Amino acid sequence: MNYIMNSTSCCINYSKYPIDQFDSDDDGRYHALLQSCISQMERDGFVSLSDFLLPDAVNALTSSIQHLEQDGVGYYSTDSHNVFLDGDGETDLPPSLHPRQIQLNSSKVIINAKDLLRSGEVPDLDALFMTQKSILHFISSVMQTKLYPSTDPYGKFYANIFHEGDGLNYHFDRSEYSISLILQPSEEGGEFQFLPHSRKIIESWDEMILDIDDIAKAVAPHSQMKRPTLAAGDLYLFRGQNSLHRVSEVTKGKRINIILTYNTEPDVRLNPYTLQKFFGV
Repeated sequence: MNYIMNSTSCCINYSKYPIDQFDSDDDGRYHALLQSCISQMERDGFVSLSDFLLPDAVNALTSSIQHLEQDGVGYYSTDSHNVFLDGDGETDLPPSLHPRQIQLNSSKVIINAKDLLRSGEVPDLDALFMTQKSILHFISSVMQTKLYPSTDPYGKFYANIFHEGDGLNYHFDRSEYSISLILQPSEEGGEFQFLPHSRKIIESWDEMILDIDDIAKAVAPHSQMKRPTLAAGDLYLFRGQNSLHRVSEVTKGKRINIILTYNTEPDVRLNPYTLQKFFGV
């Protein structure tokens, strides 16, 4: 393991984001950062922090994940799903064009938490990001609710690798809150797009709209489509359970990111449907 990844001080850009000063904010920088993030989260259900990870940390994580993939580690998920990531076992099915009936295709390589933790190359993301007091305090404060790291052995954190032709179609997350660490954006495509606070709108539809522009028009009175520009080292916090979102198809290059998941209750795990569809377990 690379020495730079042994502590958060070697990973996080504390000079720009002093989240480690939450209990000793002498100069007020932590409070100013927190208030800015809270305002953005309330408005958009999304917060982006550019250059959150230091460049050496980005390089080390990216390299170790790519080595794992080259060694054959990872599950290539190509299964279809509906926007709510549910559906198996339902008996009273809605009409065929209902959002719960429309199946959408997604594809990407996923390296789950168990495989990441077993690797000697990848740093202990549990210790670095899931149990660090400063990070838990910061994200809970931004979300304005106490958050607990997911305890799902496969999905508490995982690496996404999108090759050309891959993408993650429209969906709402099963986890209430997630954090994404952008390690390598694609050269073309692979755009993160979301509709803030759109779940209740989509749930009211009798027919699912599939074109991105048509969806944006349909929800425009209530929600505006967001397409944030994300670069290597950026971190974003997202209320993905309430906002319809996708990663558009990658048309050039490779997109790599890490997802960390949190909930408002302790010991939350993914349902069997999501585990099978996206993790192959």
